[in-house]
Amino acid sequence: MKKKDLYALACIFWFAGCSSPASDEIEIVQNLFPAGFRLELYREGLPFSPTRSMPPNTVPEPVVPGEDNPEKELSDLCSHIEYVVFKQENPQEPIRHRTYNIDSGEDFGIVYDTLTAGNYQVCFLAHSSKDITFSENILSFDEVSDSFYHSENLIVGQNEVTNEYISLKRIIGKIEFRASDPVPNDIKTFEITVDNYPGCFNIQTGKGIISSAPYHLSHSFTEEEKLQSGTSHSFLSFVPDGDTKISVVLTSTDISYMVMRTRTISDIFPILNKTIRYTGVLYTRPQTDEPDNTFQLTIGNNGKWDATEDKELPIE
Repeated sequence: MKKKDLYALACIFWFAGCSSPASDEIEIVQNLFPAGFRLELYREGLPFSPTRSMPPNTVPEPVVPGEDNPEKELSDLCSHIEYVVFKQENPQEPIRHRTYNIDSGEDFGIVYDTLTAGNYQVCFLAHSSKDITFSENILSFDEVSDSFYHSENLIVGQNEVTNEYISLKRIIGKIEFRASDPVPNDIKTFEITVDNYPGCFNIQTGKGIISSAPYHLSHSFTEEEKLQSGTSHSFLSFVPDGDTKISVVLTSTDISYMVMRTRTISDIFPILNKTIRYTGVLYTRPQTDEPDNTFQLTIGNNGKWDATEDKELPIE
């Protein structure tokens, strides 16, 4: 839908509300003024892989849009939009929360509303998580998906029609673990346990909130995945408010349910719109003469992302 179409439809809403002051109900509608928002992705943000990567697939690197890699639309990366409005006089309590779904119609990405004259904070979060709860400005997810966010202060004037294009920016980072060893033939599972995981989101501040329980990921290997090289595992995370860092325990288990290798990585802090990649031994049992049991940490630089950053982890 073009901008002029959005404006025209907003005008229809407004004139319809002003057409017949025959009742108290219509009188209330007369004090509401249409607002329309068209959401689109911030073009500096390159796409993550749409799902968590598990063997045998490595995480695809972000690519610069071109003829072979067209730019992504909002509907390509997200299936839900959370729209939340706060009145500036009482910012603790939202006056509006709506969820728009991609299967609800062809206008996914366009938000219509009517508001009384006043000052507001309007917030938008696009994501693909299936189950969410909303309480006290906090969104809790069954699983964090690729998510895009925008918040702004909005002034609605008397007899004014509001039409805006909203540019959503990625609000999460990715933590990835890439194996330098092949998948052993006798492995059964690989598990990731995350403490201090910012799996909730404050829609008003745009910051992650630490979940009350650890976050668990588990992958059971198939026969086809065994002996593969270059495998990786990853998860997405909001960026927390403050300086609380994530701690991760990686555990590989064999077919007899015996632990093959355990790795602990502390002091991880997600970075907005970036992948932090740890490369090292993930699966095979430690050797008695193993001199250097560390990861190599890199922060990938693709497209317009910043330069790679290397860090050394403590020896086990």
